Amino acid sequence: MQIKYDPQAEGGQYLENLATAYWISDTLFTALDSGLFDVLNQTPNLSTPALSKKLQFSEDACRRFLALLQTMGLVDCFENTWLNSTLSNRYLVSGLPDYQGGNLRWRRDLQPQWETLPEVLAAGTRTHFPQDDVSDEAMDRRRLEYLKAMDAVIRQKMPEILPMLQNAIPRKAAILDVGAGSGGFALNLLAQHPNARATLMDIRQILPTTQKLLDSWPSCIVDRVDLCAQNILDTPWKTRGGYDVILLSNIIHATSTKESAAVLKEARAHLNPGGLLVVHDFFTEHWSLKSHLSDINMLVNTYNGRAFSAAWVKTQLKDAGLVTTGPVALQSDTALVFASDTAKSLAPLTVSTVSQLALPIRDLGFFDVIPIDPREVVFAPFARNKCQFGCRSADDKTCIHNRDLPLEETRKQVRSYHRAFLLRGEPPTDTFQRKVLAAEALAFKAGCYKAFAYWAGPCSICPDCDLSAPCTNPTHHRPSMEGSGIDVFATVRKAGETLHTLKAKGEVIKYYALLLLE
Repeated sequence: MQIKYDPQAEGGQYLENLATAYWISDTLFTALDSGLFDVLNQTPNLSTPALSKKLQFSEDACRRFLALLQTMGLVDCFENTWLNSTLSNRYLVSGLPDYQGGNLRWRRDLQPQWETLPEVLAAGTRTHFPQDDVSDEAMDRRRLEYLKAMDAVIRQKMPEILPMLQNAIPRKAAILDVGAGSGGFALNLLAQHPNARATLMDIRQILPTTQKLLDSWPSCIVDRVDLCAQNILDTPWKTRGGYDVILLSNIIHATSTKESAAVLKEARAHLNPGGLLVVHDFFTEHWSLKSHLSDINMLVNTYNGRAFSAAWVKTQLKDAGLVTTGPVALQSDTALVFASDTAKSLAPLTVSTVSQLALPIRDLGFFDVIPIDPREVVFAPFARNKCQFGCRSADDKTCIHNRDLPLEETRKQVRSYHRAFLLRGEPPTDTFQRKVLAAEALAFKAGCYKAFAYWAGPCSICPDCDLSAPCTNPTHHRPSMEGSGIDVFATVRKAGETLHTLKAKGEVIKYYALLLLE
């Protein structure tokens, strides 16, 4: 089911997919709650009659349900017997290290609050509040379930985050995990750095639950952990001293603009010279749909939380006297910003320049910034012929230089690069091309000195261009993808995008540019 909006796809179908998205989540939760994945883990290769009997389902209904789960990638069928898919075996079998059941059920438990969204939008603030008569035992259980859920989330991200930090943390680093919750982020760092110590900071009501979760970690790690009861909104923080690494993981979005700015400022005050500040969160530049959904979730479920842009975070850190990296997008729905009082302290991070460029370039106004291997760019003689003989601008100075480089030389040039982005935008042509030039300049300033762009359409940079006179602005002139022999349709489809010829006037037009990076 396509949830990502594609302006060249069937709009009605997209809206229907949005309206029936809950069918998918209800299917997942029903399978999870029935114990189906645990049953198939314990006794794989069950027939439909045997599995329906174990689950106490109607045999026919079970067969139809399993067919749906198979299309969702959650179960597999082999010789008329059923087994868990690789995905389910890893994440949906209770008791295994990567089990995500608690995390998923926590998302489901937010649904009643989401039903108050119309009231929230009218009031401009949360309207549903926790009951005051909840017993201490029930509250402790709720906190434990929540921290386990959040621990499951961060555990999935650590394999991608840890290599970035591996060389940037001092041997005997003092680490502060702000709003630590389960402490999963800091504890994973301690496992990687055996001489480091960590302080887990959270409110006093949470720390007993944190301590329970610490008991599942080896003593060689737990012995290097201190707990600090502190409301992060109460400043100054009463910590034991300065820190070499300060973690702010999924904290910034939980409070208001003013409060989050104060938290960043206070964190900076506790950072040792040369220390590293790590802000991990969902940002509006990355996974836009999920980040904006999370923003509304904060509106519905918190007192004043909201999603922030990475650009806003970087501004706050800069105002606090820190140097920052660009936001580094993870494969999941979150990203990181690293900061220190000196650029030298950021150098050991294992973070490529290219990985820091995707979100800032998207923020220039592109709909998508899609990583692509330059070797995947498709060249075809017809593309240049189509451009030369099918466009009224073919012989104008806006396009004539597309032919300066032979097709094979252009192919060789493109393939000499190792990284590239496809930039997706829309008309007008001049606006799109200016954004492409801005993206190229951003990449150049970030250190990609060979950055070079191929854009869409005839050069339209100068609004008062005299077509009868030589070009007076070659600095801002770039070749088009088509005019250089690039098969745009095949290239973008290879990158997972949809693109088709326009069938009628008024259809949405997609523009693409190729930004080469080195």
